[in-house]
Amino acid sequence: MSIYKNKMKIIDLTQMLDEHTPHWNCDCGFKLTSTFDEVSCVQFIDAPAGIGTHMDAPYHFFSDNISIDQINVENFLGPACVIDVHHKAHDEYLISKQDILDFENKHGMIEPNTIILAFTGWDKHWGEPDKYRAEKSEQQRAFPGFSTESIDYLLTKDIKGIGIDTLSPDGSNIGFPVHKKVLSRGIYILENLCNLDKLPAKVQELISLPLKIKNGAEAPCRVIAKIK
Repeated sequence: MSIYKNKMKIIDLTQMLDEHTPHWNCDCGFKLTSTFDEVSCVQFIDAPAGIGTHMDAPYHFFSDNISIDQINVENFLGPACVIDVHHKAHDEYLISKQDILDFENKHGMIEPNTIILAFTGWDKHWGEPDKYRAEKSEQQRAFPGFSTESIDYLLTKDIKGIGIDTLSPDGSNIGFPVHKKVLSRGIYILENLCNLDKLPAKVQELISLPLKIKNGAEAPCRVIAKIK
C-alpha cells in the first residue's frame, strides 16, 4: 500500500496480523477476540510480543541492556540501505560480506546512522507458514539470514538497526549469533518485513514505531518507508 503526499511515496513494510500469522513455534500465536455491545466493539489481543512485523530490543538477549521503552526515539527514524539478494536467496542462504561490498561498490558507502534492510524475497511465503518457518530440527529453522561475517562488517559502520523479511536475521544459524552481536551493541532488529521489493537501494527515511512497552524485550511495530 502506498500514498502520495508532497511528492513522497509512502510504502508500508508491515505484515498483517491475523490467525494465520507465522510464528517461531508451530502455532500461529495470534488471537483476536471481539465483543460487541450496544455502544461499541471491544477487542482483546492474545499474542507473543514478538509477533508479525516487530522490533527486538537489546534487552531481548541481554538483561543489562536497554528495553523497547528505553531506545532513543531518534533511532526509530533514519535513512536505510536495502541489500537485495532475493535473486539468489534460498532457505539456507546467509548474506555475505561480499554482498555488502557489492552493494557499496554499486550504490556508494553505507553511512553512519543508517538502517540496513535485507531483501531476501522470503515474504512471498508469508501465507505458507510451514515454508516460511521451515524446521530442520527442534532448534533450527530454514530461511535466509545474515552471516556473522557480514554483521561484523556492518557493525563497523555505526548503524542504527537491521531488518529482514524473515523470522530472524540469524536464518539457519543455530545459537542466534547475529542477534547476540547486534543486540549486544545496543542496536535493534526488525523482523518479518514485507514489500522490500518496492524500495530503491537507498531509502530517504525509514520509520519504525514499536509499542512503548515498559521493560519490553520485543514489540509489534509499524514500519513505513518514505521514498521519492
